[in-house]
Amino acid sequence: MSRVVHAACPHDCPDACGVLITIEDGRATKIQGDPSHPVTRGFLCAKVAKYLDRVYSPDRVLYPMRRVASKGPTNSQQAWQRIPWDEALDEITARFRDIAAEFGSEAILPYSYGGNIAALNGGSMDRRFFHRLGASQLDRTICSAAGEEGLKSVIGVKLGTDTEQFPHSRYIIAWAANIHATNVHLWPFIEEARRNGAKLVVIDPYRTRTAKCADWYLPINPGTDGALALGMMHVIINENLYDADYVGRYTSGFEQLREKVQGYPPDKVTQWTGIATKDIVKLAREYATTRPAVIRLNYGVQRAENGGMATRAITMLPCITGAWKHVGGGLQLSTSGAFMLNKHALQRPDLMNRALGRPARIVNMVELGQALNSLNDPPVKALFVYNSNPAAVCPNQTR
Repeated sequence: MSRVVHAACPHDCPDACGVLITIEDGRATKIQGDPSHPVTRGFLCAKVAKYLDRVYSPDRVLYPMRRVASKGPTNSQQAWQRIPWDEALDEITARFRDIAAEFGSEAILPYSYGGNIAALNGGSMDRRFFHRLGASQLDRTICSAAGEEGLKSVIGVKLGTDTEQFPHSRYIIAWAANIHATNVHLWPFIEEARRNGAKLVVIDPYRTRTAKCADWYLPINPGTDGALALGMMHVIINENLYDADYVGRYTSGFEQLREKVQGYPPDKVTQWTGIATKDIVKLAREYATTRPAVIRLNYGVQRAENGGMATRAITMLPCITGAWKHVGGGLQLSTSGAFMLNKHALQRPDLMNRALGRPARIVNMVELGQALNSLNDPPVKALFVYNSNPAAVCPNQTR
């Protein structure tokens, strides 16, 4: 018997694709994009198109495994032994109880991030468990915290231009955004805009797939994006290309910004960014005078020193040009604030009071090496990892 199930891709990706899964005799046999979905439009990324290969892979781990050999260059199949679920749960429970009794429950540190990101899997029941246990809290900062704070410091929330507005845009800047490779369902909307006469500009240190498709590619020295944004604002403000009415009605701090950007003339910005002075001026003028104009900003900008401030500076550009008042104008970094969940009800931080009588300590996930080596009162004695791979992604791995 065959049936089709409507589902959604669970990965940590801006596209959040609608998918159709064909089930035959209890086994998924086909996965495809939902053609009725307004963004997915019936196609999937290369990773998810082959998702069933991993679901039914003979290498997939389906049962608890206990290490039975010392760590090192041992054959992986010989190093692990399958054990029953009850035995695994009993062993973990006993170990957690012993640690809590000897060192306190905050000696247990959960470590997680995106993985499969459904609220039930990674943002509610897991938190309730560790809150009730009294374990240390994890500050999930590894991916996007700096950029998101930069965005919110300017516009107040994590919102941006709707994907479906991009066909109305006439000037599109892909700033540190390899859309063609990593945000594939935005690409058809950009192509639609280009057929309608839009210009695509790519700003990126690398000549990415998106850069190769651009109408104009501007290679930039890594970590200098904030300087470029300030240089553009120097041109826009000094040439009176900003929207004075919009600025007066809807922004604050413009006079301080005007003063700040005087220190970033294009010829000086050229020395930092590696972008020619004439190109900085041209970019600023085209961006400010072509409407609607939109910036697709991605998180590469904030993964450098002062990255949060760079994101903040770029986010100011559509504010001074009034791009937000046009359909197809503005900026898109994250739209995850569009549909708010009651996180307090989902995660139940109040449960920490039952365990500890106070909130548990917070450990920044990017400082895991320091926490495992230097944290005291209590030291970390158990690391519970899920939805993440700190051995691959965490900074300072030698620690």
